[in-house]
Amino acid sequence: MARSRRRWNVFRLKLRDALLVGLGLYLSIAAIDRATSDEFSLAAFYLFPVLLVAWNCGRRWGFIFALLSVAAQSGEAVLNASLYSRTVYLYVAYANVFLEYAIVVVLTSMLRNIYEQERYTARIDPLTGARNRKGFQEALATEVARHQRKNAGFCLAYIDCDDFKKINDKYGHAEGDKLLEAIANVSAETLRRSDTIGRLGGDEFAVILPETEQRDALFAIDKLQHKLRAITRLRRWQVSFSIGVAVFRTAPGSATLAMEFADRLMYAAKNQGKGVTVWNIFGDPKAAPVVWQIGVTRASRSARPEVDAAPRAT
Repeated sequence: MARSRRRWNVFRLKLRDALLVGLGLYLSIAAIDRATSDEFSLAAFYLFPVLLVAWNCGRRWGFIFALLSVAAQSGEAVLNASLYSRTVYLYVAYANVFLEYAIVVVLTSMLRNIYEQERYTARIDPLTGARNRKGFQEALATEVARHQRKNAGFCLAYIDCDDFKKINDKYGHAEGDKLLEAIANVSAETLRRSDTIGRLGGDEFAVILPETEQRDALFAIDKLQHKLRAITRLRRWQVSFSIGVAVFRTAPGSATLAMEFADRLMYAAKNQGKGVTVWNIFGDPKAAPVVWQIGVTRASRSARPEVDAAPRAT
């Protein structure tokens, strides 16, 4: 039931659905308009399909439905012409109706743009520019749903900045904010545009790597680990990064389960002594968390280097 309500929310309709619903409303109102007396105007009711289409489909489709609405009302223009001293005044009246509809379309389009911008801003962390927890969870839920539909695997990395509190205590929160910004910037520069980076709160970050196999994900995270270490050494931030990489070949069922699994792997990495990456395959009872042992320097030079050492089980 909840899925059905979300799908048919009149403010979040797909283009095809919005056009079909808008056309149905338009034809219904036009039929009633034709059946009723000319003295009874339904001009205001045509605003419903115009508004619905303009909101969901954009300004161009809104103008098209505005024209259709005026055309439906002007179908009996010859009969109504007797109400005006000159025929041209009749068409001026219909032009005024179209102008009113057009203004509504423009204002609706502007309001939709503001709405989308505010909706996007509400899901962005203002300090780092990464997704905030709400925005990241929504992106993860979308990825889980896509995995369930297409059976396309993905990976999820949970990143914790070790000893971050010491930076705040020693240098102040302003320096801590610089470190958080650097983590987000380095992640955005290192990973693909299709990957989603989120700040879950405090010094914890996460990354969704869609349609990514275990090997590619580990090399990407290894490269990120290398670049994060490089910038922390450059800025003399005495921190490290414990990372848990969850490999999803089977659907986790929900975004919450996926996050809990990746979170446990991150804590397994911290228990190894911090600054390491631990990965595991979700849903495989025979798989145990594994420490990724490849050298970060070599991994950063090539997208697919040879593994120098076999992974070691935790």
